[in-house]
Amino acid sequence: MTPDNNEKNLIPEEEKKNPSEEKKISPEEESVTTSEEEKKTSSDKETSASPKPRRVPLEFPKLPKPGPKTIAVIAVIAVVLIACGIGAFIGYSKYNAYNEHLARVAEDDAQVKFDAYNLAIDTFHDHAVDDVYNGTGEDVADALIGAGLTTLDGIHDRPPFVEITDANRDHFASVNLVEISPVTGMVEVSVTADALPISDDGYYYLFSEAIYENAISGEPIVRIEKDVDFTVSCALNYNSADSRLFDKFCMALLIDDEYVKVSNAMYITNPEAKASYASSRDGGSSKKGLLVNPDLITSGQLEDLGCKHAAYNIYTSLICNGGGISYTYNGHTYNFNAYQVSLYDLVFTRLTSRGVDVNAIIINDLSNSTITYPGSRGGRATLYAFNTADEEGVNYVAAVASFLANRYSGASGHGKVSNWIIGNEVNERVVYNYTPSMGVEPYAHLYADTVRVFYNAMCAVNSTTRVYVSLDNRWNMNKSDSSFYDVKDLMDAFNSYMRSEGNIDWHVGYHPYNYPLTAARAWHWGGKFDGMAGSSSSTAIISMRNIHVLTDYLSQSNYLDRNGNVRRVILSEMGYTSSQGQELQAASFAYAYKIMEANSHIDYMLLSRQIDAGSEVAEGLALGILNSGGGRKEVYNVFKAAGTGDEATVFNKYLGIIGISSWSQIQNAR
Repeated sequence: MTPDNNEKNLIPEEEKKNPSEEKKISPEEESVTTSEEEKKTSSDKETSASPKPRRVPLEFPKLPKPGPKTIAVIAVIAVVLIACGIGAFIGYSKYNAYNEHLARVAEDDAQVKFDAYNLAIDTFHDHAVDDVYNGTGEDVADALIGAGLTTLDGIHDRPPFVEITDANRDHFASVNLVEISPVTGMVEVSVTADALPISDDGYYYLFSEAIYENAISGEPIVRIEKDVDFTVSCALNYNSADSRLFDKFCMALLIDDEYVKVSNAMYITNPEAKASYASSRDGGSSKKGLLVNPDLITSGQLEDLGCKHAAYNIYTSLICNGGGISYTYNGHTYNFNAYQVSLYDLVFTRLTSRGVDVNAIIINDLSNSTITYPGSRGGRATLYAFNTADEEGVNYVAAVASFLANRYSGASGHGKVSNWIIGNEVNERVVYNYTPSMGVEPYAHLYADTVRVFYNAMCAVNSTTRVYVSLDNRWNMNKSDSSFYDVKDLMDAFNSYMRSEGNIDWHVGYHPYNYPLTAARAWHWGGKFDGMAGSSSSTAIISMRNIHVLTDYLSQSNYLDRNGNVRRVILSEMGYTSSQGQELQAASFAYAYKIMEANSHIDYMLLSRQIDAGSEVAEGLALGILNSGGGRKEVYNVFKAAGTGDEATVFNKYLGIIGISSWSQIQNAR
């Protein structure tokens, strides 16, 4: 049901050979040569009568001019030779790179041995000094043996180098935890791996991705030497244009000159480390709460009822339309409606001054806005999914969350809100969290991203803030109805994303109404409906009759919060109609309260509502403890007695109506 309070190469040239140079002759050599030539001439004249043999010049056969086919063959051979040369060059380069890698490994091994050697020498020196001063050196040999064993262990235990392949690339390294250091304020990313990766260099590279991204881009934030267990740090840049509060962090390697993602991505899980406030929590041990009427806060009824918890709706259409209040967050300035915000100030101030613990339900009723999921815009639903699908949307949602957490931290004089419920019955896709039809996995991921943005933004302001998901009573209907998702399926997918991407302390706001809503008896619905509330996790409906199924399910190890505790449960909307008589309504409240009282995992209930709503009465849902005219119903006095010394007296008269002799018959202590 909808609660109502009435109201982002040059190749070098071949050297040419010079022709033979003529020998230079000196003047003396020239005269001698001339004389000899004259004698030779005279001799030649004397023998001129005899026949002289004729010298025939050598002739070489002329080569035929190459034709087109010959030229083509030569060209092909040239191309093949060039390709072989390039291949040889690349192979040689890879071979050199591999040798360099082996050299680095050898160098590291040498360093291990060198360090062990120094350890042995230092140990020997220390024991030698002991020998001088204490007269004994019997431990020296043990120390040398220990150093040697340490060396051998270091070499033996050294992790292997492993090549990155398609099979191991995505999860070669594991990002296990991302936290803000409470000492330095830096983001610390804890990483492990089973081996050392082979890549272009000796480093891992840290990247961050926006919440709407699934791949790395740009330049790395920082690099760190390869290891199998390490922590890398970077700046948070809180409340700036390049804030990383909503980013997820992953590791990459440089492979073939490109950054390749080789790990999972994980978000910051302790935003409260940045919080300026740690507001005290009101409500005490009381388990009684109401969806309050703002006009009745000062009437004295809350004090008379002993009501210590209140629910109130915050609509985006009211605070995000209009101006008057400017708020700058992450480098962007947003405007909020000053008048509407002042009305919320009044309600929350009045509740806080009465020691009432406030639960604000943030619901998006804007069909066309940046804050609304792009695929939901233009729909005709009651409420719409928030936008965490692009940068503009994430920035807007985060700004709204930060603004509200700051204003209602309890430190600004505008009242205090300790609990924030994100959306209303979000498993009801078509009416209360409208998106286009999609599978439960992407739908759960969208809601998980929304809850994470609200959580990180709000807890970074106030460390005691609690953030809740909102779910109705249709646990495991297994119907082929695409208008809603079974709570079990949605919660399983939601929890899986939260655990794999960074486990934060989200809690559950459950609506354990009767099925159908108009059934007046909490313990008996009649006909085919009674069999729908079973005691196993496969039950179709979870109401107050079997609410222990929910808390048992949340007690599983894979559902526990960061500290290993069961997530907190509040019954953030529930109620019983008086349309079939006020006595049945009162008995149903007593039945529900006694079951809740025995379950330690349930903090409190928020009964819907303080006064009947006319539109609901018309549908057979007169849920108020007051009628529409303000008159007190029978359930008013039962609510008032709950948790007081009068409880037994007032409650016990309804045992017979319920058909039991003792409350223990319906309680499943947890």
